[in-house]
Amino acid sequence: MDIKKKLNVSIFGSTGSIGSYLAKKYSENSNNVNLFYRKRKSTLNLENFKYKNPGKINFIKYNSSNEKEISECLRKNKKDLIKTDILIITIAEQGQIENFFKNNLIKFKKTFFVNFFLYVYLIKNLIKYLKKNKKLLIIFFAGGGSTSYRKNFSSYSLSKISLVKFTEIISNEVNSKKIRINIISPGIIYSNLTKLVIKNKKKITKSELIKLKKNIKNTDKNLENIFKTINFLYSKTGEKITGKFISSAWDNIYKMKKKNIDKIILSDLYTLRRKEF
Repeated sequence: MDIKKKLNVSIFGSTGSIGSYLAKKYSENSNNVNLFYRKRKSTLNLENFKYKNPGKINFIKYNSSNEKEISECLRKNKKDLIKTDILIITIAEQGQIENFFKNNLIKFKKTFFVNFFLYVYLIKNLIKYLKKNKKLLIIFFAGGGSTSYRKNFSSYSLSKISLVKFTEIISNEVNSKKIRINIISPGIIYSNLTKLVIKNKKKITKSELIKLKKNIKNTDKNLENIFKTINFLYSKTGEKITGKFISSAWDNIYKMKKKNIDKIILSDLYTLRRKEF
């Protein structure tokens, strides 16, 4: 990896399985991290960050239910946000696991808010601070169901599909060439989301349950590959890649040579039109 400088990393969704893992990885490598959380920071206890040479760590609670309050929180922390090199937003809600016609529309809207509109609010308010940076990588996350049909996962799938297309659009419309935006499919991670799926196993297909239980053992490897993928995208080798939907578990782009990067840039394989891996 050709990243030599100390990074400033801001993470929204820092108490989830992916967010907390990335928070620890960047901190233990002496990078500065801003950890934004909505509900609790129990998984981000300072004891978890007692490394030999940790970077500066900021714990920042914000209210995600109101755009004005989001804006105010970001304004108060603009000095740290302006310095951000990598912005990671890994907020997600599983939503109802149910046939669409049995979905409660209030809960359906809530899932769309968390999985899509919250990202919209954050980017709308963050961009005025982030565009001042000389080089910035933004990373979103969208899991299973974004490219293929999953029975009884309509609210999750539809909201994350919207997020994938949002990534493609804003990566082209952002005014600064210094800002790149990509979205990662992380593979199966043992998390609150997967626990909820297993809890509702009667409402999912037998094949999905088998796939989940079979692959959940790869959680540590999948988390490590997310970290490698993000670092590759920030590195000089991957610095031209933007607006792409990348599987950190299957694409192995961090192994690519610079001469093969055009495959990612020009191919529809790394967009919403990609086939299920």
